[in-house]
Amino acid sequence: MMKKTWSLLLATAMVAGMLTGCGGQKSNGGSEAAATEPVAVEEPTTDENTSYKKEIRIGTLADLTVKNRYAGTATVTTQTCNSTFNGLVSMGTDGKAAPELATEWSSNDDSSEWTFKLREGVKFHDGSDFTADDVKFTWEYASSTENDGITQPITGASMVDEVVVDDPYTVTFKLNTSSADWLYYAAQDIMSKTAVESMGFEKGGAIGTGAYYFDTLESGVSWTIRRFEDYWGEKPVTEAITFVVITDASARALALQSGDIDAMYDGNPSDIVNLMNDGQYNVYKADNIQVVYAGFNALTEYGANKIVRQAVAMAVNRDDVVNACYENGNCGVAADNFISAVAAGYTPVEAYQYDPEGAQKLLEDNGLSGITLKLYTFSKYIPLAEVMQASLAQVGINLEITEYAQTGFTKAIKEDNKYDLAINCTSQYGGIMTVMVEYLMTNAARSFMNYSNADFDAKLTEALASPNYEEMLAKYAELQQFVAEDVPAVPLCMANLFCIGTNNFYGVNLNAQAVDVDFTNCYVIEQ
Repeated sequence: MMKKTWSLLLATAMVAGMLTGCGGQKSNGGSEAAATEPVAVEEPTTDENTSYKKEIRIGTLADLTVKNRYAGTATVTTQTCNSTFNGLVSMGTDGKAAPELATEWSSNDDSSEWTFKLREGVKFHDGSDFTADDVKFTWEYASSTENDGITQPITGASMVDEVVVDDPYTVTFKLNTSSADWLYYAAQDIMSKTAVESMGFEKGGAIGTGAYYFDTLESGVSWTIRRFEDYWGEKPVTEAITFVVITDASARALALQSGDIDAMYDGNPSDIVNLMNDGQYNVYKADNIQVVYAGFNALTEYGANKIVRQAVAMAVNRDDVVNACYENGNCGVAADNFISAVAAGYTPVEAYQYDPEGAQKLLEDNGLSGITLKLYTFSKYIPLAEVMQASLAQVGINLEITEYAQTGFTKAIKEDNKYDLAINCTSQYGGIMTVMVEYLMTNAARSFMNYSNADFDAKLTEALASPNYEEMLAKYAELQQFVAEDVPAVPLCMANLFCIGTNNFYGVNLNAQAVDVDFTNCYVIEQ
């Protein structure tokens, strides 16, 4: 596994340049580039005479390694699956469910059973019919890593006692607890039972009901999804979308400017600001439900020490992180909560405020001054780590930074398990419930923090069993404050979602509740 290590000396030498913006890009004789908020993209009026580009090209930051979300959760996998799969429902920008493969639903009085009426006449990409059997199969097959190919079990599976097929187009989830926001889980991708059983999970697990199907994949170069002509909904006007692997963010911006690609996402903040200020590009910007955080490893001496955790939280200036790494707030905002401010049910918390003098005194009073912490992350978050490194040095903490590859990051560092801290972001698909269960509950499936707190588990279990939505939100508010005080992680920032395209590129969905950019309905008008 590739990894790189930075010393404190290197980071200290770099910090002066970092604090004026990632990449150090300046304009107007060295003054900071003054970015303007992008003008909201106005979708054009089109008709039957409008001419569209048949195939569009999207610059992507990383290679696609798997075609199924249950075999990986990399950003590019999720974004592609948005176009190739459907769930029973989809989550809107307001955090509310909308019909997708299910046309209607209902729950019993205590929200422990949820029944879905399914859309009829839906075809999978292999031509097989979508029925309740596929829903039952997906939830049962994708619930355990014991099944071939499953590395990311379906979210919420532990809450399901039984999936009952009432008839070919009606399915009921019987839960082992009440769950007032179960609809978040109902947005999970549905696979074809026929395809998986006949072709195996690697190939069959890529068969969905979405507007596009997987066509070609050349590892390290590109992959293409192509319009599914038997799609149950309104077919997109774009025939094919090719995702071009351009790992260097600045190179993606150059490819956009040269016309090699029609759009890009996840660029360097400095490049995004430059393109934003250029005025020749359509810039889609949205808040992000993901929170970038530095999580402590509870299995190490310092990661398990609450005094250390408190001191780190007090030593890090989130505004410095945003200013240095997100172009002075043009590409991100500071975070004070492990839960995103755009998540349904978010509650402001009284977190540890920036207080370097207090942090230093706390360490000195407890004989912890001069300690060394090991931090793991990947290239995307190295600038954040270096800002943290400089901040912690001021209070007497030496931070050693090790860079791992982004693909398989969580698995890789858990196998090493010598880190005190690691920087990553939450994948908050499913709202507060998902974050609490998947990251903070004992034996959380997606967490590298190894966090375990019996009081937290008890409070979360009680919240999950709330019979109604209002009671659940009240309990989640208490949990958010509990996490802020126990500080298993230091929330750092929320990077804005961006997609930037040519001035004739439209139709991107930046739904923060769905975490990722959705290209299903994007198009380019021929000029």
